[in-house]
Amino acid sequence: MSSFSVEAVGARRALAALLGVWFKGADRCMMLLHNYAKLIAAWVLVVAFAAAATGQSGRRAAATVDDEDVVRVRTEEVLLPISVLDEAGRPVVGLEEEDFLVYDNGVRQQITSFNRRRVPANIVLLLDASGSVFSQMRFIRAAARRFVQGLSIEDRVAVVQFADRVEVIQEWTQDRAAVEQAIAWRYRPGERTTLYDGLRRVALDLLPRVEGRRVVILLTDGIDTVSGTRADEALAALRQVEAVVYVISLTERLRREYRLAPGAERVVSGAEAFLERVAMETGGRTIYPLGDDDLEQAYGAIAEELRTQYILTYKPQPRARGWHEVRVLVVPGGYRVLTRRGYEGR
Repeated sequence: MSSFSVEAVGARRALAALLGVWFKGADRCMMLLHNYAKLIAAWVLVVAFAAAATGQSGRRAAATVDDEDVVRVRTEEVLLPISVLDEAGRPVVGLEEEDFLVYDNGVRQQITSFNRRRVPANIVLLLDASGSVFSQMRFIRAAARRFVQGLSIEDRVAVVQFADRVEVIQEWTQDRAAVEQAIAWRYRPGERTTLYDGLRRVALDLLPRVEGRRVVILLTDGIDTVSGTRADEALAALRQVEAVVYVISLTERLRREYRLAPGAERVVSGAEAFLERVAMETGGRTIYPLGDDDLEQAYGAIAEELRTQYILTYKPQPRARGWHEVRVLVVPGGYRVLTRRGYEGR
């Protein structure tokens, strides 16, 4: 029996019991029951339709934004969060729709919606908890908590740490106190590093459960030691859910704090190259904090960028399966434009 049938039967039985108390005549009871059942069935269909309409995801859950910045679903549209930076790396505000050119597989697209106001985001704080970052954990906690305090109340946040294993220490929430408590009390060090597993877990388990802008803020030295996931698998999973990844990389701090032997330098350089690739291909960027105070500044720079992003959508023409390469230009030129490099057409 379907869930609709179960709900209707249960409703009929409850109403029959209730009406039986008030009405002694069986015919009148059944007539009223029939009318109530029709109303209930109509209500169930309305609820089911609303649930189906909001159940789309990823590229297929692209957005338009109404006057109250509510992201609404339109099937088969592509959503592009776009950061525009000047030569000093500062966000550029005040651009208009006609300043943007969008190309999908080399074909210019017509923009279907344009928003330059703050749009709520779904943000995963993905924190390295391995032994190599143990000495910096106090500063990481402080910077991450300050970042959360500066977010909009409409933003949703989840917190994940990775060390010997991947742990979700705070599920999706808009409760800032809960997020700060998770960072303060549940973020604890391990010894080994499961970076690639952490990225893949976020992409497969957390991000598909939310709609609209999907953002990962990754803090790590990039050196994976025990993951069962390969680097390319982790990146593919992030691309599949169309997440934007910002990386706060501790690789340069490693170089400054330790005199790396040639073999260690090759490992650090390889980690750095992977982190740069993840950020570049997803439309984010990499920041290299050197001092403890720089961590807070790094989070602050990302928060400002999220507040000033432009959100464009378009319906790809022609439609095609397979990988779509996306390119966005701003005219006049001279700006650095950050958005993801593409998406998987279906």
